[in-house]
Amino acid sequence: MQEWAVVMTAREPGALVEANVRWHLAGGAAEVHVYLDRPDDPVAPGLARIPGCRVTVCDAAHWRALRPRRGAPASQMRRQSLNAAHAQGRCAADWLVHLDADEFLWQDRPLASELPAVSELGAELRFAVMERALMAGQAQAGLFDGVFRRASPGGKGMDAVIYGALAPHLREGMFSHGSGKCAVPVGQGFRQMVHESYLEAGGKRRRAPAWRSTTTRLLHFDGVTPLHWLLKLIRYRGQPPEVQAHILPPHRMAQIAWMLDRMGSLEEALEAEAGLHRLTQPQADRLRGFGLLEEALSFDPGRLPGMPDLSVAAFDRSLLAQDPDLWEMTGWGRRESGFEAA
Repeated sequence: MQEWAVVMTAREPGALVEANVRWHLAGGAAEVHVYLDRPDDPVAPGLARIPGCRVTVCDAAHWRALRPRRGAPASQMRRQSLNAAHAQGRCAADWLVHLDADEFLWQDRPLASELPAVSELGAELRFAVMERALMAGQAQAGLFDGVFRRASPGGKGMDAVIYGALAPHLREGMFSHGSGKCAVPVGQGFRQMVHESYLEAGGKRRRAPAWRSTTTRLLHFDGVTPLHWLLKLIRYRGQPPEVQAHILPPHRMAQIAWMLDRMGSLEEALEAEAGLHRLTQPQADRLRGFGLLEEALSFDPGRLPGMPDLSVAAFDRSLLAQDPDLWEMTGWGRRESGFEAA
C-alpha cells in the first residue's frame, strides 16, 4: 500500500493547526509537515511532540537556506509553494498533499486505496472542494459546525442565475475557491503550487495532468469563526498592492469592497459578515434544488483523542492574542470587541 503525507504553511491559532495535524494523522497520513510562518509561533513545541508531525519554523535561517540572496518572499502563496517543494525533498511517503490549516480531507473510502492505480497515470490527484456554510440564525458553538456548499459545475452565466446578487462575491459557488487541492507523487518531478502542480523537465514546465479522486473530498472552512474571516480580509487589505493583485481574484476583491463600507464597528462588521455568508432558507432551498448543498456529512474532529479546545470563544481569544497589530488595523478598539486575549 502506498503512503500519503500532508504539507501546510500555517499562520493560525494553535488549536486549528493542531486539529488539522491530528485529524490527518488519525486518517492515515504517514507524516504531516507543518511550516510555521511566524518564527515565534508558540504552537511549535506542542506540535513537535505529536508523533508523525514534522515542524519547521520559518525564521530567517530557514529562508536563507531556501533563498540565500532574497530571503522570505512577500507573497504568502510563494512561501507556500517553496515550503511544499522543501517538504517534498524530505518526505518519506509516496504522495504529498498540499493543504491550508483550514482545509481537511474527508475520506469516503481510504485515500490510500486509490494511490497504486493513480500512480500509473503520471498525474496529480485532485480533491473536489466543499465549503462550510452556516444557516442564518444558527448559533456556532464549535469551530466546525455547519453544512457544506458544493462547487458549481456551471460557468459564470449559469452561476449568475443560480446565485443572483451574490454571484459577484463567489467563484464556482464558493466564497474562497472552487479549485480544490491536489496530491502529487513524491520525487517524480511535480512542482506543487497552492492549488495545482506543474511538471518540470529540461528547464521547462507544463501544467500536470489531473485525476479527480474517487475516495476523498476537501472540506474548506473559509473563516473558521466570523471574527477569523473579518481579520483575514483586513490582512489581505493590508498587503502591498502588487501582492493583492497577485493573490486576490475578483470575487475576493468584491467581498473586501463590499465589507469596507460596513465595518465601522465590530457589531456592524459581524452583522455584514452574517448577511453575506449565512444561508437563508430560500438560498438553502435553491442550492438543494441544484444539488449544491451537502447536509448529511458530520465533521467533528473534536471526537478524536488529544484534541485542543475547539470552541469558538477559545479560538477567538487566541486569534486576538496572536496578532494584536492586525486588530489595531480595524480601529474597533479592544474593549468594544468583548473578547479578552488569552
